[in-house]
Amino acid sequence: GEWTYLENHPDFNKTFDVALHLGTLIAVVAYFWEDIVALVAAWFRSIGRRRIEGPEERTAWFVLAATIPAALVGAVGEGFVQDRLGEPWQIGVFLAVFGAVLWLADRRPERNKISGLGFRQAIAIGIAQVAALAPGVSRSGITITMGRALCLDRDAAARFSFLLLVPVVLGAVVFKGWTDVVQGELPDGWAGPFLVGTLAASGSGLFAI
Repeated sequence: GEWTYLENHPDFNKTFDVALHLGTLIAVVAYFWEDIVALVAAWFRSIGRRRIEGPEERTAWFVLAATIPAALVGAVGEGFVQDRLGEPWQIGVFLAVFGAVLWLADRRPERNKISGLGFRQAIAIGIAQVAALAPGVSRSGITITMGRALCLDRDAAARFSFLLLVPVVLGAVVFKGWTDVVQGELPDGWAGPFLVGTLAASGSGLFAI
């Protein structure tokens, strides 16, 4: 009976999404912990001296700049996404189209590292991330696609994509966790599926990274 829990409790689906995002966030933070700590420290250093010096500080500000577009559009357009997008045929089309776009972008030369980006390129990756608000568009996939289109090498494109996940998904988890979990009316037995979903997303996310 537990296998049909989400089918029998459709209102829990949005809350369950929080569990999946939380699990992915845990996996990324666990894998990139040292990088994240270094970037946060670098960001505060640059704030303290009021200027940006070195590749770590540049990367920290690139992550912040690339986060802004998705945060703004997500806050304003959440209702539109929920009401107009998410049909199975739309998800299938998006998966196919953006898979092909990634294949094309990956044919670009690999010549840049993250530190070689500029703020315009970082914001371009952030704008690409906006497309991931539509179900069927992979957040990591679309940001890696834009990174490769900008001639980041594969490692740099993937690393920047996963670093960019932290502030975006953290914000989404806090917001949705408050509105859907804390303030929402959850059906009985929600804790078990929530925990299992989080652990499964953490394990599969860490394996994928």
